[in-house]
Amino acid sequence: MDTLHTVLRSIRGDVKPQRDHLDVFREFLDHLDRAAKRRSPPRTTKAARGKGRARRPRSG
Repeated sequence: MDTLHTVLRSIRGDVKPQRDHLDVFREFLDHLDRAAKRRSPPRTTKAARGKGRARRPRSG
């Protein structure tokens, strides 16, 4: 299989240089950081949202 890959690489000629995996990982972390900063403020809890509504009594 290694021979096949070597032959295919030699036939293709110009190959894009591979990006360093650490650079890709750092870019991924940067995207996560930016997405977290853009995220909307946390939602209110269920208890705070339900205060304005009347509760229905349970049957049983």
